Order: sequence, then structure tokens, then C-alpha cells
Amino acid sequence: MEKFDKKIKDKLLSFPTEEKPNDDAVSNMMDLLDQALPLESKTRVLNPIADTKKPIHIVYKIAASLTFVIISLYALIAFNEVTVEVGKTAFEKVELPDRSVVHMNADSRIVYNKFLWNFSRKVTFEGEGFFEIQKGEKFEIYSTLGMTQILGTSFNIYSRPGKYEVECLSGKVAVTSNATQKKVVLLPGDGVVLNQSDTQSYSLSTPTSPTWLNGEFYFEEENVEDVISELERQFDLEISFPEELRNQKYTGYFDNKDLEKALKLVCEPLGLQYVRNGNSLEFTFTK
Repeated sequence: MEKFDKKIKDKLLSFPTEEKPNDDAVSNMMDLLDQALPLESKTRVLNPIADTKKPIHIVYKIAASLTFVIISLYALIAFNEVTVEVGKTAFEKVELPDRSVVHMNADSRIVYNKFLWNFSRKVTFEGEGFFEIQKGEKFEIYSTLGMTQILGTSFNIYSRPGKYEVECLSGKVAVTSNATQKKVVLLPGDGVVLNQSDTQSYSLSTPTSPTWLNGEFYFEEENVEDVISELERQFDLEISFPEELRNQKYTGYFDNKDLEKALKLVCEPLGLQYVRNGNSLEFTFTK
């Protein structure tokens, strides 16, 4: 800027005039030029001081990355959830990720997660199933009325509305009531029945694989309502019956090969007759 001012000053002094301007006049002219010139031409821009605070967009990037990881993990878990449902009249053999096997009776359901299986062997189960569990870390089965823990064994679980029953054939099984938190340890030949408020232990006369695996169903002093429910599952039926029949007991047998034979084996000892309309049956007392 000083060189520029000197050039202007010299130029003014070189103009031909009758009277050369004095120093005060030149100084006043320079002041006027300073006022007229733009500020940018007289100012040197320095580099701005760097902001030591972390930009807010970095925080947003970190939050977005964490959100992505959480969503990905949730998707991985959800994608690996397996549900097996067995309809009426059907049996199903299910192999779990550790090669444990579950034989599932009709109208049963099991849920497990292939990804989480690497960290914990857990399943949710409702219905009836015969489990053959590989030895390894703790194995847990969750149902509405109870929870069963196993290290390596074979056993049967019956988990239907209002009743949870476990029978141990080999190894050791720990059964816990969800209602009372009472825990029962079963050894081979032991069984336990849970309901909403009670726990009853018993011994098996012959600890062998359950007969339902062969389509055979044996009952000893069983509630008629439970026997009728099994008929419905095995033959895909809807059965209505007198209310006073609900709490009566039944001892007997049927298999799922022949419906007419099964109905005869159940109805005759109870003094019942039936009328069938497609898959709907009505039981009434014999007159």
C-alpha cells in the first residue's frame, strides 16, 4: 500500500500547474483517496485460527454408526429365529443346531435362534415332545407353566393349557414351576406334573420311550377333557361334549390309525354315543 501511495503522490507532483501543490494539499488528497478506496485493497487477510472444538457432524457420524450396528445385530438375530409348528394329525422330527433331536407330537410348537444358539442353548416349547439332548452346555426349555434345564439326557415334555408334565428317561433334568418357583430334579424313571398352583412328583413303572412316538395313547385315571383333546389333535376333529363329562376320569387306550376304532374305545367305557358331521363330533350320554 505504501508503494501505491508513493506512486499517486509522485504522479500528482508531476502534473504541470502554475503553482505546485504544497505538502498539506497532497496530504489532504491522499486522505481522500484512502476514504474512496475499498477496504479489501488495504487489508491483508490472515489465516483463521483453527476451531479446537469437535465439529457436530462427527458426533452425528458416530451416532449413525452405532445405530447401524444395533439395527444390523437386531436383523441378524431376527433373521435367524426358527419356528417349527406341527399341525393336527402330524408328527415331526426336528434337529437342533447342536444335533439334539426333538420328536414333536401333533399340535406342538418350538422356537429357537440359530445365531444365539452359539452362546446359549434355549428353546421355547408348547405341546408335547420327546427330547434327545446332546451333552454340552446347559440346555433350557421355556413353556407357559414351567422351565426345564438339562445337561444331556432324554425326556418327554407335555405342555398343554393348564398342565406341564416332564418324564426323565436318562441323565438328569431340573424342572422349575413358573408359578411357585419350586424346583424339582428328576433322575431316570422320575416324573413331575405342574399346574398353576401345585407340583406332584411320581415314579415311572417302566421308563421307556413314550408310546405316542408310535401313534399309541394310553391313559390312566386321566381327565376325560384331556382325552378328548388328544382325539381332536390326532384326527383333526372338533368335539363337543356334556359339561358334566369334563372332570370324569378315563382309563384306556386308542391309536391314531383308525378313527372309528378310537371313538369306540373312548366312548363305550364312558357310556357315550356320538353324531358326526364332517370333522365335527357331538358326544352325548347313551339313553
